[in-house]
Amino acid sequence: MIRIGVIVPADNDTVLDDLKIGLNNKYEIIDYRMEETGTNGYPENCYEENKFIDDLNNAGNYFKRNNVKYIVYGRGYGTYNDVGRESIKAILKKYAEDVLLPTDLIMHRIIDSNVNTISIVLPYTRERGITDIKMFDEKNIKVEHDFYLNTDDGKIISGIDGDRLCNLFKENFEMIKNSKIIVIQCTALHTADIIEKLKLLAGTEVLSSNSVIIDYLSQKI
Repeated sequence: MIRIGVIVPADNDTVLDDLKIGLNNKYEIIDYRMEETGTNGYPENCYEENKFIDDLNNAGNYFKRNNVKYIVYGRGYGTYNDVGRESIKAILKKYAEDVLLPTDLIMHRIIDSNVNTISIVLPYTRERGITDIKMFDEKNIKVEHDFYLNTDDGKIISGIDGDRLCNLFKENFEMIKNSKIIVIQCTALHTADIIEKLKLLAGTEVLSSNSVIIDYLSQKI
């Protein structure tokens, strides 16, 4: 069985749970937990940056020893701009055939669909969510509607159930009904078991951080 290595935040297992559901045991999943450093996904000094790079290399070596074919970087940390994402991939690509970052996969899906306007659902606060909106804006993708579940705590985010997400879609249907694509950001948010229901509720394409990883790997089988 093909092995995938998943780098996860230290404080929740959501991305692992979603991949197990979505991939239906078609891959063997090995995880590596990384501690958060810095503020809102960015290292604040050279010490934190070096610690982050060392941790990435430790993860890569662990996966290489376990014959992992694909590495999934299932965290937001360091991915809020092109430079960060390319740096992470450059470090990890030495250890596996392919390195997957949810944000890259989402961007590619949007661009391939010839869509330049989206709606976005974020589990955290708008103050933090501005970073995500700016990230899409830098790719000339306009966020026309943004919705929040208003918490910055990863453990709380991982406990948000599908009903709450479905209700958010229902409550804001008038605003999202004309959206070509709705993006749900954050690997800490469970979506694998309700993504199809959300698509039906919205009447359009819904991409989540975890669903795009599942879609990509499913096509590789």
